[in-house]
Amino acid sequence: MNAVVLYMSKYGSTKQYAEWIAEELGADIFSADSFPPENFASYDTIIFGGPVFGGVIMGIAKISENMHILREKRLIVFTVGITSPDADKILADLLEKNFSDSMMKHAEMFHFQGALEYKKLTMGHKVLLKMINSSMKNKLDLHQNHVSRDTIMPLIESVRGKTAEE
Repeated sequence: MNAVVLYMSKYGSTKQYAEWIAEELGADIFSADSFPPENFASYDTIIFGGPVFGGVIMGIAKISENMHILREKRLIVFTVGITSPDADKILADLLEKNFSDSMMKHAEMFHFQGALEYKKLTMGHKVLLKMINSSMKNKLDLHQNHVSRDTIMPLIESVRGKTAEE
């Protein structure tokens, strides 16, 4: 298997998960911003990770704009946010909003919980979070960290299992 892990990260959780995934798989790792599309040809497995802000997967355009190349590759996308991985309806809505039909059919999807440290947020994210939180019956904990290396194991097992079959 020749894999690359690409990621976008705003506050560090996605980068941490990407580093762990690359380490476990012996994969190359790049910030998605620094990875030219012509380099996709060098890999058979593309793993992309992006944080979720306001229902949008940051950096997903890098994947959607290159689906004509990626159709021939194994594509895995992982998202990172404060939403629980058990929130099926929310995650289904996230995919519907961010994935084209071809991405939905082709990509394997994983969601990992990240961290929320209010003091590290940009002013814009603080304002958005306060607005969201004020409208919620059950308020968000503004200081939470769910980042755990164990979380990536289903993705790792999926990659390794598929590779072993080929």
